[in-house]
Amino acid sequence: MREAVGAPAPASRPGRGRRPGARESILDAIRAAEELSRVELAKITGLTEAAVSMTVRRLIEEGLVVETGRTPTGGKPRTLLRLDPAARLAVGVHLDEDATTYVLTGQTGGVISRLARPTPLGAALLATSRSAKPGPDAPTAAVPAAAVPAAAVPGAAVPGAAVPGAAVPGTAVPGTAVPGADSFTASSSASSSLPGSTSSGGDASPSSALSGSDTLPGDASSNGDVLPGDAQDAVLSALSADIDVLLAGSGVDPARCLGVGIVWPGPHSGGTPADDLLPHLRGWHGDELGRRLSETTGWPVLVENDATAAAVGEYWVARVGPDRAFAALYMGGGIGAGIVIEGRAMRGSHASAGEFGHLCLEVFGPECWCGSRGCLEVLAGPRTVVTAARADRVAAAEAGLDPAQPIRSVAADFGAVARAARAGAPHCRALLESSARYVAAATESMVNLLDIDLVVLTGPGFAAASAIYGPAITRRLAPADSRTWHRDVTVTVSLAAATASATGAAALVLQSHLRA
Repeated sequence: MREAVGAPAPASRPGRGRRPGARESILDAIRAAEELSRVELAKITGLTEAAVSMTVRRLIEEGLVVETGRTPTGGKPRTLLRLDPAARLAVGVHLDEDATTYVLTGQTGGVISRLARPTPLGAALLATSRSAKPGPDAPTAAVPAAAVPAAAVPGAAVPGAAVPGAAVPGTAVPGTAVPGADSFTASSSASSSLPGSTSSGGDASPSSALSGSDTLPGDASSNGDVLPGDAQDAVLSALSADIDVLLAGSGVDPARCLGVGIVWPGPHSGGTPADDLLPHLRGWHGDELGRRLSETTGWPVLVENDATAAAVGEYWVARVGPDRAFAALYMGGGIGAGIVIEGRAMRGSHASAGEFGHLCLEVFGPECWCGSRGCLEVLAGPRTVVTAARADRVAAAEAGLDPAQPIRSVAADFGAVARAARAGAPHCRALLESSARYVAAATESMVNLLDIDLVVLTGPGFAAASAIYGPAITRRLAPADSRTWHRDVTVTVSLAAATASATGAAALVLQSHLRA
C-alpha cells in the first residue's frame, strides 16, 4: 500500500510558488484543449520542441497520452495527441450534510461511474451513543453498506461546462446539473433584508435580530460530542464498502485506481468540519480521517475542503485553461471559495486559503462562530438566511417551513427558501436579495485582491439561487470594472455543481501523481 496522502502540504505543493514541470504543463494543456500537436504544445507551454518531444515520448510509453491521427497543414501533417481517459483513475468522495457522493474519474475529468447515498448515519449514531451505555455483550453499531440500492452508473459523464467569454454586465451563462437550479436573470432591488442589516431602501427586516451564537430552531448545538469507536468504525466500513461498489460497478480494472480523495466542509488537514453539519464525523480531524480510511480501504487517501475541491473539479470538468486564474464560490451548509491559479489550488500556510465566508464586512457586526465579528458567513450565509426565514412567520409559510419541527438540514431548508423565491414569494426573495448584496460585496473584494476574471458559482445553494446571486455579483462588479479597472469578469454557474467537489477530490489525487 502506498503511503497515505493527507499530511500537511509540503512547500512544493500548489499555492506556494512552485512552477509546473514539463509533464504537468503538457498534460494540463492537452486536457484543456482535448487534442493538440507537438508544435502547438510547444507554443502553449513555452517549452522547446525538443523538450516537448522527449516528454511526450515518455508519456506515450507510460500510456498516459495516445496519438489519435494527423491534422492537415500547409506542410507536413501534424500528429495529434490526447489523454487516455482510463489510463489513471481516482475515486472522489464528497461528505455533505444530506448525502455522500462518490465518483470515479479519469485524467480527462469525465465521471466514469457515480454513486450517491443519503447521509442518515450521524444523528442516529450520535443519539445511540448518548442514550445507550453499551455493555460487554452489546452489539456494535453496524451500518449496512447496501442500505440504499447502488446507483453506480458506468459511463455517466458529467457535462463539460464550457467556459464563457467576456461577461456582459447584468447577464450570465445559464445551466446547472442540479434539479431546480436557476439560470441568472435580472433581479429587482429588495424591500427587506436579513436580520441586523439595512436594505438599499432603508427598510428593516421583518425578522428578529440574529446573534452569531444563535442556533436554528430545532437544531442541535455543538456540544463536543465525539462518536464512540464502534460508530466510527461503522462509518469507515460504510465508506469503504461504497467505494468497492463504485469500482465494481464501473467495470474498470481497480489496479488503475491511484487512490481516494475525500472532501468535507472543513480544513484540508488538522481541522474538523462544523459539528452540526456532519455529526457522523463529529470530533474527527482531517489527518485522522485520511489515515483511518486509508487503513480501511488499502488506498492512499487525500483530504480536502469542499470549496477547494469544487474549484479543482471545475478546472478539470470545464476544461479551464492552465493559464487562467479563477475562483469557485461554494455554497452548501456554509459558504467558501476555492482559488485556482496556473492550474493549482491555493492553500496557504495552514491549508485555509479561500475562507470566503470569513471576510469581514461589518467591523462591529455580530460575532461569528469562528471568533471574529461581522463575517460574511454570519451576516448572509445560508444558515443566517434559513434562521431568518424560520423566524419570520410569512417567510416560513412561503417556503413551507415549520419552525416547530427540527430542521432537515441547512442546505435543504435554504433550497426551500430559494424555490419559494423563484415562485415569486416576496419575503423569501427579499431575504435572498439581502444575502446576495453581501456576497456580491465580498466577491468584489476577492476579485480586486486576486485580479481574477472568472467567478464560478457552485454547490447546492448557488445552484438553487443563482438567479438572485449571479446578477447581484455582476451588478456590483460592473461600475468599477468599466470606470477604473477596464476588465470583464465572467460570473457563471457550474454545469457540474452536483459532483464538482467529488470530481475535484479525485482530480487532486491524479494531480499528485502527475508530479511523480
